[in-house]
Amino acid sequence: MENKLKLSAYLFKNLYHIKRYQLGIFFSGRTAKNIVVSANTYNSVINEDFRHIDKNTMELLIKAKVLVPKEEDEFRSINIENQKILKKQRQYHSEHLYMSIQPTDKCQFACNYCGQEHNHAEISIDTIECLIKQIDIKLSAHDYQDVEIGWFGGEPLCALDKMRIINKHIKILTNKHKIKNLSHITTNGYILTPDVYRELKEQFNCRRIEITIDGDKEFHDKHRFTCSGKGTFVKLYNNLKSIVSSPYYDKTKCMITIRCNIDQSNIDGVIPLLHKLYNDGMQDKIRFYCACVVSWANNGAGDAKAWKIIGKKSTEYILYMLTHGFRTEILPHRSGPYICIGTMKESLMYDAYGNIYDCSETAYSTRYLGGPLHLGNIHNRGNKRKNSALATIPHMLLSGQIKQCKDCKYYPLCGGLCPLALYEKEPRCPMFVYNIEDRMLINAIYRLNHIK
Repeated sequence: MENKLKLSAYLFKNLYHIKRYQLGIFFSGRTAKNIVVSANTYNSVINEDFRHIDKNTMELLIKAKVLVPKEEDEFRSINIENQKILKKQRQYHSEHLYMSIQPTDKCQFACNYCGQEHNHAEISIDTIECLIKQIDIKLSAHDYQDVEIGWFGGEPLCALDKMRIINKHIKILTNKHKIKNLSHITTNGYILTPDVYRELKEQFNCRRIEITIDGDKEFHDKHRFTCSGKGTFVKLYNNLKSIVSSPYYDKTKCMITIRCNIDQSNIDGVIPLLHKLYNDGMQDKIRFYCACVVSWANNGAGDAKAWKIIGKKSTEYILYMLTHGFRTEILPHRSGPYICIGTMKESLMYDAYGNIYDCSETAYSTRYLGGPLHLGNIHNRGNKRKNSALATIPHMLLSGQIKQCKDCKYYPLCGGLCPLALYEKEPRCPMFVYNIEDRMLINAIYRLNHIK
């Protein structure tokens, strides 16, 4: 059988030299399994000389798809698996309705990478009534277990009074249809006080809150400042500390996640922020992750060349988090095509003007208003489309129409990520593509230490 096997085209491999020792590691992109072997076994495998590899090791390598049949069309096999993943995801979303609401285009911040155009509009009572009718129609047409509202902006808390009105009507609907109401919110954190956190958790049934902090004060305040140019770090960080130390905070019911947006200007601000969170005892109370700044609404933010530098730098972030009690992922998982509002059949996003989209990045931008990703307006009975071209992205991935993904060995691990980026032919590759070999070794050592 051995002469009928080959190395997978989606295999990541490296021989590590640690002091006087050599260690071989195979990470399978097909199964996301990380396998440690001796240097001799490693060399035998990469040379496809399987004569001296024991039976158990061979079975392990085959099961993990490090080794695959020579005649296998792996891209086809991956997409057969992806179709099953998509089917399962679509089954889930057929039972759980997700809607995104952006109740205002207001924001106190003037972040240098934001692609939105901020004015001073709040969703009107008339638009709220139309919105609630649309959600009621959806809930009446299908048996859902729950409806989840994703609050986004602008800064959604600038329209907290309108959020309360919408939430009140959502509760009436969910009681009528005898289903659960859930929510989550993405906020800049500037007016997120302990009392507001408690209200979101208890009245909005908010399960998670995401706040963006782009490094410690020195770096964050150059990225995320008010419209008058004032720094925002001190106020929002103090809000965070107050919430996490309050008796209302419950990470099991409403976890706070910190997102750190990185470009070359604040790449050195991540460790100081992590250190501050650690010193304040928050490492096991919040979640933390980093994301590269990207072009939003074609605003030119982010730099694909910088992503490589940031990706390599993220090795330091991972090591710091692992050694200081933060929760973090080391290696990626097997993934099918990315699922978001744009690829979920019944999910939609409504802005303060009643415009309908199926991507949270397309609202409040003249680039998308009236274009192919704009599905219509809630006040116009006709001329509304159910989905945009984003809904076709999974099929395009499965059929190999997106060449960058078809030819990429990371494809089974990232699934192409953001459909909007693929539609605009600007793929947003994940950080792990730039330091996968570091992650393989960290994972192996981390597992070994935990076994001990």
